[in-house]
This record gives sequence, structure tokens and C-alpha cells, in this order.
Amino acid sequence: VDQAGNSADAGFPYYIRRRRFKKDTLRISDRFLHWKMPEFAAEIQPDTDSSPVAQFLQVNRKLRQANFETIQALGARTEAELFWKGPFVRMPNSATRAGFADHREYRYNGKIIDHQVHLGIDLASVAHSPVPAANSGKVAFTGTIGIYGKTVLIDHGFGLFSMYSHLSSIAVQTGQMVAKKDILGRTGRTGLAGGDHLHFAILVHNTFVDPLEWWDGAWIRNNITSKINAIESGTG
Repeated sequence: VDQAGNSADAGFPYYIRRRRFKKDTLRISDRFLHWKMPEFAAEIQPDTDSSPVAQFLQVNRKLRQANFETIQALGARTEAELFWKGPFVRMPNSATRAGFADHREYRYNGKIIDHQVHLGIDLASVAHSPVPAANSGKVAFTGTIGIYGKTVLIDHGFGLFSMYSHLSSIAVQTGQMVAKKDILGRTGRTGLAGGDHLHFAILVHNTFVDPLEWWDGAWIRNNITSKINAIESGTG
């Protein structure tokens, strides 16, 4: 729409690459339910007659959605400054235990009780491993977020955030500036975690994206920094 009020519509060509997502089965045991559900009692306020399985479904569905809305509210308050530089770093000496966009099937006593999509990458090392900041930024949140447990959220500027969850301890404060590889805390199993690990996620304008891309320097040059440089030079 121009200043005279004239409007026009235009299309653009696009190609969506077909992709198959990994499927994962998580078996929920009575031991896990009796261990974890009391942790969420104050957040889901279950009926006195509700079973541990019913409580789990409240956590895995309603609380998960409420937690996402909390993260969205935090992500809406981003700094208009580019804090990060270069590829993001992965937690050292860690093995991948779950991938981005894994389609999870939850089973209890052999029966499917729920489905969810995993929106991060789970990294495991030794228990209580130090967790480095993936890149420079401003700590936007420290605290507990439901299924994610103890969490640190870093604002890298202009709607780009990294998220570190299931921590056993947190070593930074909200509002603090951190550099790449600064220690944010230590891995743990808080929230809906069955074992000690880091749930690492990347968000771009409140949309979870694949962290693998942000660990890849070539991908960042081709898709992010080359575009920024073109705009700054006036050639974009």
C-alpha cells in the first residue's frame, strides 16, 4: 500500500521440503508417576479422586500449554539489539537423547494415553554438568516453568532466544548480560524429566526452531548474517 492508498497483491514461489520426523515411545511407569506428580500438585490442583495417570495428562496437556504461553509472554519482550555473534555452542561432551520435533507417543500399561511433539534437543552428560550459554545475550528469565523445571531464558536480541531447562541449579540472574560459554547453571531432572539432562531450545519470534541449524556456522552465514550484512550495506 503506497501513500496514496493504492494497494497491490503479489505472490512468490516457495518450496516446502518433505520431511519425516522421528517417532519415539515413552513408557510411563507407576514409579515415575508417584515420583513426579507430587511436584506439580500446586500447579494443576488435581481432584482428590484423580488418578496419577489423570494428573499426568493434566501436566502433559494443560500445564504444557500454559507453560508455552508463559514462554511466549517472555519472548514478546525482546531487546532491539543484536547481542550474539557466530555459531551457537553445544553443551560439551554431551550425547543427544532426543531430537527436535520428535513425535512422542506416551504409553501406560501398554496403552497409548497421549501424543506430544518435542520442541528442543535433549543433551546428556554426567550428572550436574555445567551448562554454558550458547551465545552472548541478556538473561530474560530464571526460575521454574512447569514441565521444564528450573529454566534459564536468554534474549539474544530481535526475537531470538535460547532456553535451558531441567536444571538442578541456576548460576545467573534475570537482567544479567552473559557472554558465550558463560556457565548458566547445571543439568538436572527438574520438571517432567526422567533423568539428568539439558533440554535446549531455540525460539525465533516465539516459534521453536531446530537448534541444529544454529550450531552450524555455514547455515548461519548463508541464512542469517549474509542477509543482515546485505541490508546494512544497502545491497539487500
